[in-house]
Amino acid sequence: PAGAFLGGVGGRFISEIADGALVGLLKPLTITTGYKAFEYAPVLKMTPAAACLLHQRKKITDELLDERFRWGGFEPIEQKFQYDSMRPFPTIPDLVVWARYHGDPDNVWSTLLDKVDIDSVDFPVWEWLGKQRLTTMQVQTLFRRGIIEKFNLHDQLARIGWSEPDRENIELLGWSIPNAMLLVQGNLQQEVYDDKILSDISVADIHPDYAQLYLDAVLTKPSSQDLIAYHLRRDPGLADLDADLKKIGIHPAYNDVYRT
Repeated sequence: PAGAFLGGVGGRFISEIADGALVGLLKPLTITTGYKAFEYAPVLKMTPAAACLLHQRKKITDELLDERFRWGGFEPIEQKFQYDSMRPFPTIPDLVVWARYHGDPDNVWSTLLDKVDIDSVDFPVWEWLGKQRLTTMQVQTLFRRGIIEKFNLHDQLARIGWSEPDRENIELLGWSIPNAMLLVQGNLQQEVYDDKILSDISVADIHPDYAQLYLDAVLTKPSSQDLIAYHLRRDPGLADLDADLKKIGIHPAYNDVYRT
């Protein structure tokens, strides 16, 4: 009867669930038991692959290497193949570079075939990966010198990996601006407002908090002789001379030199 069939299926389903639950409950116990067993009788040994690496690094002897391979079931010839497969080997792009210096640099295919088996379909990709590409700074320089146009610059920036919103900014970064000193001198010559002078100082990489300090430092100050003459006209006793001498960089220890 159908009911009996479904009952059998349902019974097996419930039984499988129960078995799974039981296995889940017992798993921590079996793991713990395994730890205890290995603690009492450690039987795991180093794998042949690990032995290869250690032997290549001169950490184990030839005898220990051979022993681990025998325990792994390797015949001597298979051991050699396995060992060779674990040796460090250059990447294909590295081999492409090597081939350019040891054969025809414009046709590395035949030179490469002596060292590595490369799929002819994939070879153009590997060859390209082994070539130099223009850097961001190089394409910026080509653009500044008028060798390439703006659309060429943006095309190269796209190929290098710059996203479209960033390309205009990268183009701007390719230009140099005058240093802060030259910007100050130029703005003073053009009689621009102080706010513009301070703003341009920061454009030249001076922190805005120090722009006024920078401006005060680079503006021309009167010479010590001019200061002395000025103070003599105002006060023969030169009471305020020391403060002004300090402003132009005269060390207080030498103030008496300028008073006599």
